[in-house]
Amino acid sequence: MTLLHTMVQYATLWTIADITEQKYISKKLQHDWHKTYRMATVGTLVVAPLVFGWIRLAERISPGKHWFSVFRKVLMDQVVFAPIAVSSFYASTCFMERKSLQQFQEEWKKKFPRTYINGMKIWPAVQLINFSFVPIVHRPKVISCVSFGWSIYLCFQKEDAHNEVYINIASLSDSSH
Repeated sequence: MTLLHTMVQYATLWTIADITEQKYISKKLQHDWHKTYRMATVGTLVVAPLVFGWIRLAERISPGKHWFSVFRKVLMDQVVFAPIAVSSFYASTCFMERKSLQQFQEEWKKKFPRTYINGMKIWPAVQLINFSFVPIVHRPKVISCVSFGWSIYLCFQKEDAHNEVYINIASLSDSSH
């Protein structure tokens, strides 16, 4: 899978994720197409290249599928890549919203910890499977499949700053009982 293929896949994924979030999560009466454009642009030009590059870098740093190599990649994914990816998401969306550096810092301080913690509930397991069993050329596809739900969550996090609804990913499965 090339970078271009990854970018096209993420453009589609993030567009559908934001439309889904606005219609079914936020239940907006009027769709905000500017937000959808921003989310699709960030997914295409920021997230896709980050994921594509990270998968290759992680494999160069810790090659192979031996348990120690996989453990090291999963650990690096959570300790190094995840904070960069989440911060890049908030920085790029704030930039596209023409927010000031101070507004970005305030949003990041408010939303980064919750986003990072919720990511820790999903991505280690995904990456454990991904790094253990999936050939490197297909790893961005695995990530993008899981990213659909994650992208909906991130799109929701970018809703109005006054939106105080808190989604705890771990509690979503508990609400169905």
